[in-house]
Amino acid sequence: MGRGPAASLIALAMAGSVAYGQPVPGWKQMTSKQLAAACHASDPGQRGTCLGYVAGIYDLQFAPTPPRGICPPENFTPELLAQVVTAYADTHEDGPAPAAVGQAIVRFFPCAEQRR
Repeated sequence: MGRGPAASLIALAMAGSVAYGQPVPGWKQMTSKQLAAACHASDPGQRGTCLGYVAGIYDLQFAPTPPRGICPPENFTPELLAQVVTAYADTHEDGPAPAAVGQAIVRFFPCAEQRR
């Protein structure tokens, strides 16, 4: 007797949960210096990598409502975000690119007054 679709999905979910949290062999997280190089590049593909990366990290960590104390300007765009991330990466030690995006946002876009 074969398993039905529901049983197959449950088995797949259970198998995936065993490996959750394990590093993927061969995967290397982008560094802030690698991201800055992509942002500085004149090649459209590299520039697209930069813009997509910073926009994705922003969407995951800060959108749609930034945390208290973060106030991006009204003219906030992926291009502006790429500029501030690059400025941050160019003046700090190398590290994980997602952390550099977060730190750039926190440092470049503080609110004029803390909301309480």
